[in-house]
Amino acid sequence: MRRSNQIIYLFFLGLIGIVLQSCDQNRFFEQDLEVRGEQWAFQNEKDFVVKVNDTNSLFNFYLNVRNTTDYPYANLYVFIETTFPDTETAKDTIELQLANIKGKWLGDGIGKYKYNRFILRKAMRFVQQGEYIFSIKQGMRTDTLQGISDIGIRLEYYP
Repeated sequence: MRRSNQIIYLFFLGLIGIVLQSCDQNRFFEQDLEVRGEQWAFQNEKDFVVKVNDTNSLFNFYLNVRNTTDYPYANLYVFIETTFPDTETAKDTIELQLANIKGKWLGDGIGKYKYNRFILRKAMRFVQQGEYIFSIKQGMRTDTLQGISDIGIRLEYYP
């Protein structure tokens, strides 16, 4: 490879690296957990442990869902239980829309898998320092829910 082509190649490679890194600079925490066999049993709750030291910043709180086109419903109900550092708890039930009224899958992805990120809270503040535990269970009327492959949470700094 000629020297000028090497320089151009390295320049674009560096530029791509900077762009990819800067796209996610607001992320504070993100974790996705696999649902084994794409079958989410009601009793199989997914736990996310987040250590928080910053009680001054604001955060956006997202729920990540990856489903397959084999998922039999247009929506997904989930139960979220939050355990605060002082062991107090709060519970919430949330409906997530995975397909539109015509049955077209929402979210990103080509082929069998679709990925959605749902904002649950905007500009929220953690009021206590310490360890927060977010436990998520599927809340559908089916004991074992087919077609959910991953569930996760994301916290990012509010701009």
